[in-house]
Amino acid sequence: MTLKNTTLSKAGLALLLAIAPIAGCKPAAQAGDAAAPAVADAPAAAPAPAAAPAAAAPAATVAIDAGFKEGMPYATLRKQLIDTGWLPLRDPECWKNAGPGSTVCSLLPEVESCSGDGYCNMYFANAEAGKRIEIGTYGPYERWNEPGQESALAVKSWQVSALDAQAAPACPSQDFDAFLKAFAANDQTERAFTAPVVKVAELGGGEDGDDAVMVYEEGAKYDAFVLRFRDGKWTLKPQPGMDGRVIPANVAVKPEANGAYYVTLPGNIEGISYRFERQGDCWRLTSDPEVVP
Repeated sequence: MTLKNTTLSKAGLALLLAIAPIAGCKPAAQAGDAAAPAVADAPAAAPAPAAAPAAAAPAATVAIDAGFKEGMPYATLRKQLIDTGWLPLRDPECWKNAGPGSTVCSLLPEVESCSGDGYCNMYFANAEAGKRIEIGTYGPYERWNEPGQESALAVKSWQVSALDAQAAPACPSQDFDAFLKAFAANDQTERAFTAPVVKVAELGGGEDGDDAVMVYEEGAKYDAFVLRFRDGKWTLKPQPGMDGRVIPANVAVKPEANGAYYVTLPGNIEGISYRFERQGDCWRLTSDPEVVP
């Protein structure tokens, strides 16, 4: 996870502390049921059972882009997405793409890159809907939410697509303790059982930028799982600069509702936590909900 104004990952900071469908889902119009004409000398037909009311579609699957239009203020579109359960999809390469001195990656965590002539690409995701949306904008991003100047950053385009999800192998175990050890034993298993997007807490909200905000990171790029289980022991993953040292890790597991588990490192690294949720026949790493102090 990338912290405000720096490319230092959450995993790297943790180790340092330890050492020291949207457009196509428009609801159809409902017509009233016409009464059937009576048939002479026929026995009265039993009334048809009332149809079960249709389940309300999740907000994320309603045609969220129905109100979008080219030229609208980006602030308006952004609010519509967030109000219906979408979150910025953080690209850890944003700071590299934006260049030295740029503030856009902290100001708008959904930014992937911006060009020198005012064009930006933004991404949002919704894990429940399994969708992402790419938004193109034009204008000075610094004024995107200034009162009376919201139209300065305007929407140029948008495109909805599915989140990438790879087929996972067989679940390592139906016992979570054994599953977690298998998950932490090698990078291939970790990647296979990480959700397509991971919900991550990062610094960047509030007037001073010190409040936690929630964003998504692509599971394929998420690198903040710091645990390794080898030879019957929990340790921190080796990192450059550790000179081969093995640092023991304390691991605590707390069961939650619906088969989920919350994993922390008490007394070892504050602010590191992971949530694993039951999806299908196994668990997936779905969130990283705490900020390193």
